[in-house]
Amino acid sequence: MKRLFLAITKGEEIRFLGHLDYLRTMERVVVRSGIPIAFSEGFNPHMKISLDSALAVGVTADPLYMEIKLEKDMPIEEVKERMQREMPKGMTIYHIEEAAQEWPKFVAFFNEDAYEMEGPVTEGADAEAAKEAIARFNALPSFIYQRVTPKKVREMDVKPMIMEPMKVRIEGERAYLTFSLIRSNTGTVQPKDVWKMLAESFGLPWTPDAFICSRTGTYRKEEGERKTPFDPGVFDAWVKKK
Repeated sequence: MKRLFLAITKGEEIRFLGHLDYLRTMERVVVRSGIPIAFSEGFNPHMKISLDSALAVGVTADPLYMEIKLEKDMPIEEVKERMQREMPKGMTIYHIEEAAQEWPKFVAFFNEDAYEMEGPVTEGADAEAAKEAIARFNALPSFIYQRVTPKKVREMDVKPMIMEPMKVRIEGERAYLTFSLIRSNTGTVQPKDVWKMLAESFGLPWTPDAFICSRTGTYRKEEGERKTPFDPGVFDAWVKKK
């Protein structure tokens, strides 16, 4: 059984496609491409396809990582060509690599997600004041944020969840915010919460619910260095450590 790691996109054209719908679309792509996809055993067999993580509706990703398993061998370039031919706009494969069986799943490898958010600024927005507000947040040792949902109120310290200092810039009537979040099994703050928190608690000049969000990278961060699944030898080093 051949195991493949793919770097693909969820582009602007399919921004509002949900996670399950995106996965179903990929399944249709696989069927139409005719690649020899492997299936699970049992009474309800399913294709051996998995995405590295779920994206919220409205969030784009470049890259988004996917794993597939083939029942029999096929050249990687043929897999790429067949699948890309069947993909809708907004889905692009730009890298495929054969994965060794002992390599970990993406869920165990990644620990950082990088984002860019943008939205319209409010009237009279001051670019320098916005940068100063972000600098104040970055300098804090901790900050407790209350996430309010219809069912409960959850308090969380968001500072340990933000892996890189946040940056903001204002260009014309748009604000752009870049940051990265830790990926954890115990949960993390969501990008929409970061945007809302900065508007409500630090006076950033935007409306809390008016934004678009893109995940611009997903990494394994170790000792200050970002690594991707396609960096040479990255998984060999991982296996040795384990």
